[in-house]
Amino acid sequence: MNEDGSMPGEMTRLNQFMADCMSVGALRGFRHFSTHIRSREEIILRVYRGTDPDAGSDAVPICTATVYDHVGRMHASDETKQVITSAKGRMARPLDISDRSLESDPHAVNFLIAGYQRYRCPYVWLRTDHERLVEPDDARDLDKDAPVLLNTVSCWRHYDIRPWDVIVEIICYTLDPWPENPFSVDHAYFDRLTVEERVVATGAMLEFLRRAYLRHYFCSEVLLEDIKRLQHQHFYCLNVLREYQQSTAGFRGDD
Repeated sequence: MNEDGSMPGEMTRLNQFMADCMSVGALRGFRHFSTHIRSREEIILRVYRGTDPDAGSDAVPICTATVYDHVGRMHASDETKQVITSAKGRMARPLDISDRSLESDPHAVNFLIAGYQRYRCPYVWLRTDHERLVEPDDARDLDKDAPVLLNTVSCWRHYDIRPWDVIVEIICYTLDPWPENPFSVDHAYFDRLTVEERVVATGAMLEFLRRAYLRHYFCSEVLLEDIKRLQHQHFYCLNVLREYQQSTAGFRGDD
């Protein structure tokens, strides 16, 4: 034990846990939940009340203007032109994740996952639906500022617990019945992105799903199906961009 009373490596592990939280907080495209970065020590986890991924306002994809405005001049297949030009859109309004807004959120049950340095351990707070999800066995349970008692958080100091472990427990804690796959992907979300955004977004999601798959959850087989489908879309979009780049290079060469 260190002089300050902490276990060796606790702060290093907490920093890594929060770094992983930040990477998850930047992802979009899950069917049952969404994550939002609020600060370097806090992320908001929104577990959707229903099965419709469009229930939350944050489910609207963020589509920037495509860089292919001159696509009509390029020498590419008609399919490539259609894929590249069909995904234009507008920026979605940022989700308000202040405490006041979360308390009145009609679409999701909201949790705060935080890794405050002074605690040297991650904790989870329930921000909505406290009366429904917490049985008041004692005075502490009635305190909405008390952390949620989760197995993953309780054993964090002794085991290699990652944010996706906590997310799985929270989703199973919140939804009845449990979803077949807590990390189920909303593939329609990626379909609405521009091709260049889709390449980046699917690549980031695939890396997260790879990490989740290696944890051997109860949903591993179903999770693998999502990985395969997303991989197909990822490499298809890479080929579309490659064809466009080659066609553009040929067009410029003709000039």
